Amino acid sequence: MIFPDPQQFRLTVAGPTPNGDADFLDVQGPALIDLPGVAAGAFYWAVDGGHSADNFGSVPSAVRLAGPDGSTFGVNSFPARSAGNAADPDDLGDSMTVTGDGGDPAMHASDTIDYEVIISGKVDLELPGGKTRTLRPGDLLVMAGVPHAWKNPYDEDCVYAVVTVGFTANGGR
Repeated sequence: MIFPDPQQFRLTVAGPTPNGDADFLDVQGPALIDLPGVAAGAFYWAVDGGHSADNFGSVPSAVRLAGPDGSTFGVNSFPARSAGNAADPDDLGDSMTVTGDGGDPAMHASDTIDYEVIISGKVDLELPGGKTRTLRPGDLLVMAGVPHAWKNPYDEDCVYAVVTVGFTANGGR
């Protein structure tokens, strides 16, 4: 099966119209991720400030992970042979923090729980201390806000779907 470029997926939204009828809603294009040699893709949907029938979200205006009580939905990729490449911290905005664990500039963390599905290719997920797992098509990942780095030393882009759910750091304390 061949999947489209992560920036070319088609989003269908079924939800209530302003008068409350169920319908397919017209939406604009996604917020695009374009970090050459690091990552590419798009965030197609986001919810801010809690989920409800009245607050089911919209297309995000910028690339970011979920804030507290929010969520994002996207399709992204790590380019082939991008192992060890790190994004400029200024490109990450305030949704991710570069932690640099073990002197690795690609190590970062966020105040989110991420649910990810590897669609194609493979990628190495590295945790502090050199702990590494290779993820392949069909693998599911729950990332619970811990520092990590993505490394793709392979000859194929790794494409994955991701849902991020924001939490309040330190349990809101």
